[in-house]
Amino acid sequence: MFKNYIFILSFLFCFNTVSQNIESIQIDEDQKISDFLINYDISPNDFFILNPAFTSSRFNYLKLDLEKKLKSGDFIRIFESIENNKSEQISFIIHRIKRKQTLSEISSIYGVSENLILKYNIEIEIKRNNILKIPIEKRRTNKSNVVDKLKAYTVKPREGKWRIAYKYGISIKTLENINPEIGSILKLGQKIAVPNKDEIKLNTVEENNDYFEIQKNIQISVLEQKLGLKNNSIIKLNPGILDSVEKGIIIKVPVSTKTNEDVINLSKKSLQDNIVDFDKKKFAIILPFRLDNFDYDSIQKSTPILKNDKLLNISLDFLFGAEMAVNSYSELGIDVQMDVFDSALDRSKIDQILDENNFEIYDFIVGPLTDNLFNYFVDSTKDLNIKIVKPLSKKQNTDRRIINTIPNDTLLFNEIISHVESDTTRSEKYIISDSKSVEISNKIKKIFPESKQFFSKINEFGDDTKTLVYDDLDSTFVKGKNIVFLETKEQGFVSNVSSILNSFINDTIKIELFTTNKNNAFEGANVSNNYLSNLKFQYASTNKKIDIVEDKSFIDKFISNYNYFPSKYSIRAYDITYDLLLRISNGDLNDENIFGIESQYFENKFRYKRSSSGSIDNIANYLIKHEDLKIEEMTDK
Repeated sequence: MFKNYIFILSFLFCFNTVSQNIESIQIDEDQKISDFLINYDISPNDFFILNPAFTSSRFNYLKLDLEKKLKSGDFIRIFESIENNKSEQISFIIHRIKRKQTLSEISSIYGVSENLILKYNIEIEIKRNNILKIPIEKRRTNKSNVVDKLKAYTVKPREGKWRIAYKYGISIKTLENINPEIGSILKLGQKIAVPNKDEIKLNTVEENNDYFEIQKNIQISVLEQKLGLKNNSIIKLNPGILDSVEKGIIIKVPVSTKTNEDVINLSKKSLQDNIVDFDKKKFAIILPFRLDNFDYDSIQKSTPILKNDKLLNISLDFLFGAEMAVNSYSELGIDVQMDVFDSALDRSKIDQILDENNFEIYDFIVGPLTDNLFNYFVDSTKDLNIKIVKPLSKKQNTDRRIINTIPNDTLLFNEIISHVESDTTRSEKYIISDSKSVEISNKIKKIFPESKQFFSKINEFGDDTKTLVYDDLDSTFVKGKNIVFLETKEQGFVSNVSSILNSFINDTIKIELFTTNKNNAFEGANVSNNYLSNLKFQYASTNKKIDIVEDKSFIDKFISNYNYFPSKYSIRAYDITYDLLLRISNGDLNDENIFGIESQYFENKFRYKRSSSGSIDNIANYLIKHEDLKIEEMTDK
């Protein structure tokens, strides 16, 4: 097989001092890759590194790869020589629009005016996954997007994207551009392409400093003022830095420098990028399978149990999600052992499990799932100094060993109230509730004393009808913005009220719907998503919906393994398990690793705080908004 390789890694180490941009060009006629290389004077190495789709390995390609055809319309990435190309000719970079990305943001990324982008994309809507052609003058020398000839680099322990980008003096975006298949997480031993620079010219990450990623073009003097730094601290720590820095540049700053909207602290941003412990990890999961109920000799007798036992299905979903997390974590090059125990929803079974097993060997324990059994397990293990994770319940245990992973209702209430309070736009406020939610209605009334309260109708028999009629609200709403809190757990009442509110919306009257307790009533089949969207329905939530497009790889892998779409329990199990494994890989599950670092995965995010009662509570949450028939996280949180 060796004979079939025409170029090996040696070519990658040929030094070339000419700085180059990466551009994307469109093929105008079918042609062999070998002909394309001749026409554009590009080496096979650089071609296959920049276009890995044409070979099985970006650093090893077969002779047959050169015979593959490029088709008319294909976009191919090539180097553009800066020194040898002085013309004002326009070239194009291909940009796929990301979720929530605006034209202004895209303009800032490439340093190209919005009008110029629009000039070459007249019919293209600024919408996720649409392709834009970004016009770039070949004379342009944006430092953050300029690279040298490439060479292979093997990812070392504790190296994430930002550490490697800083080491080679490029932005994270540039590292991703020259490694289009790099993935979200770098794996130990993974080979990537980096600029071919002398080792003596590389930057060194020092653990006694922090590292910030610049979020917009800014003057150094202005940045230092905003960060509270003095005496040219940034310039002293970053030799060769200019008077201004571009978006994407990584700089070294004094440790514990406070952040603002202009920077992101990369030192504390990512658990994946700060792994220090590569020893084998062990954890346990306790789930209520109740395996004693199964007749293993009779499929007919067991099948109804599998179909109808809700708790069993939740347990299986959770187990599969945790298993997926273990597989993902193992890809980082760290062994992990997951032991699964059947609680059988029985205290005696818990006693038996504790008698027969040594739980001191585990880094953490997940479960039991149900509140009663969870509390029993905690009480039965008071001498066990190990973190115990509560995965699915909002009812929080206050033991100091407990990690409560779901934010409680009080926190969510305060978040949405704070969100409304932070809106300085003039508005009138209203509270609508049924008879079971009077207490929460009065609580909101105390916060917004000027608000008006409305309650569902009580019939002649004293029963709550869970309804309002149009006349109840007629002439209530004013011109301009009207904020309505709807507090109920009744689907019919949500359907009724949202329909009536929609009927009042016009060119002058704007109504936005909020709730402090988002529950299943707002998701019922009788509730119109159109109405909720028109009302810009908003609430605080412990989770968001998985993105079917962006997270397709995970979904496809799950379906391939288990033959069904992952449920919310599977996704939550994945998020919790993967997050905890990463945290113990950053060190022990102590205050340093638990607190101060926010992480986000498919549907859940985590930021922990020690409660006044002692437990470790997750306080991370989402502000969610329905608009334009989309359900998305609000960016102003």
